[in-house]
Amino acid sequence: MVLLLSLLACDESKITIGEPPVEVPPPSLSVAGPIAIDPVYGIAASFELVQAGGGARPVVAVDVRDASGVVVRVLSDGTSWEHTAPWDGRDDAGAAVPVGAYTVHADLTIDGAVVASDEASIDVVRVGVSAGTLGGDRIPLMWHAAGGAGIYWDDGGTGGTFALSAIDIDGVVTPIPAPWEDLYEPPEDPLGQNLPAAYAWDARPTLSLLVAGDVGGAALTPAIEGWTLTTGIVAPGETVVFMADAPLTTGPGVFEASLALRWMAGENIVGAQDVPLRIYALLGPPAFEETGAPYAPWVAVIDPALRAIAGVEPTQVAVLSALVEHIYFDLGLSYDTRWGASAYTQYEGSSFDNANLDLSGFLARRRGSIVNCTDCAAILEAFANMVGATLSYTILTPGFDLNYIKAIGGDSFDHCPFGTNGCGFSYHAVTTPDGADTIYDATLALDGDDDPGSYPGEELLVQAISGDEYLDRLVESGRVNYRYTQKETLQ
Repeated sequence: MVLLLSLLACDESKITIGEPPVEVPPPSLSVAGPIAIDPVYGIAASFELVQAGGGARPVVAVDVRDASGVVVRVLSDGTSWEHTAPWDGRDDAGAAVPVGAYTVHADLTIDGAVVASDEASIDVVRVGVSAGTLGGDRIPLMWHAAGGAGIYWDDGGTGGTFALSAIDIDGVVTPIPAPWEDLYEPPEDPLGQNLPAAYAWDARPTLSLLVAGDVGGAALTPAIEGWTLTTGIVAPGETVVFMADAPLTTGPGVFEASLALRWMAGENIVGAQDVPLRIYALLGPPAFEETGAPYAPWVAVIDPALRAIAGVEPTQVAVLSALVEHIYFDLGLSYDTRWGASAYTQYEGSSFDNANLDLSGFLARRRGSIVNCTDCAAILEAFANMVGATLSYTILTPGFDLNYIKAIGGDSFDHCPFGTNGCGFSYHAVTTPDGADTIYDATLALDGDDDPGSYPGEELLVQAISGDEYLDRLVESGRVNYRYTQKETLQ
């Protein structure tokens, strides 16, 4: 028995030998982060701290030092471990630090002793844009009441879109203002303002931006989503140019957006600035025979008109048809069923030659909202030509009796709109793009059923109706012809 126990005690399979000791690597620290930051326009820079080895987790102290080694900001006070150390480019007092080269310094500490250190360099910059100009095939805009009736301001074709006195004041961002809201008058001083621009709907505008600030030795590149930069890395005092990658709209309307301008150092965003724009997307250039003021798109006309017809197809028929609806339904106008007299349009002499529309007076409703066919035709023609759709006026003469119509502002059909004063027109003004082959009329709706001479009526707006059908539905009796087809004049 004793011998057996001895053999078991010496059995090597029961002897446990310890694992060799694991050698703990020495502690290390690395700091990584962006290479540039703008404390005014920028986004806080986040520095990643990576610690390896060293056994027990140490604490870390992180600060930012200027080029002379002076600590300007403490990011971590060395009492805990931090994985990241964000810095917003400001000192301990909250003021933006000056442009220049800085160092982010980090120390690992165990039991009060620094066991590892690392640094990362970062450039503090100040960058933004102080002026911008939309370019390409701009269509000049006009503010019609710059200094009273007949005094026009038509410098909205090639001038600057916005301008700032400085990109920041005492470290506070100077935002680019929202587009100018007054549709009648321009600003007295464009500095500090933001003016809208106009293009054909399928244009691809350019945007030139004047760079301001100080970037020290940093290499920065601007970027706008949906726009391609056509110039390279630039310095303050130079201009960067972007071009839209595609048309900004799918048809006539108003493009309003705040472009997100980003300043990049590699893949990191260094600074950000919003660039608000308002662009009027027209069907095409104005279709007047004359050029210059007042034969340009009036902001007070095209702003509400384009908003009203937004979404229509970019064709002349669609735009003209939508404008008929806009004038007939939206402007609060009513037909003069007492006299059928014109309020805003006059002809030269005793004929129907050379109609002149007091468009300024109409926009201000100086003579109220009671109109006749001459006014409605002139208004439709002016609106259409301003957004790039071609129209002229034409006159139906001699006088004739009426089938059933629904006059603008009316709520029912009648073939005697003047009551006891008459059941016909002595003349009638309409508009046409093609010498009266096609008619548009915002004065009235026709009876669209099979019997336009009988009540009740089926409302049919006069949108791209052939000249012959228009006469058949409008005229109850009388030999009528289209005459005096020509362009109006404006004031």
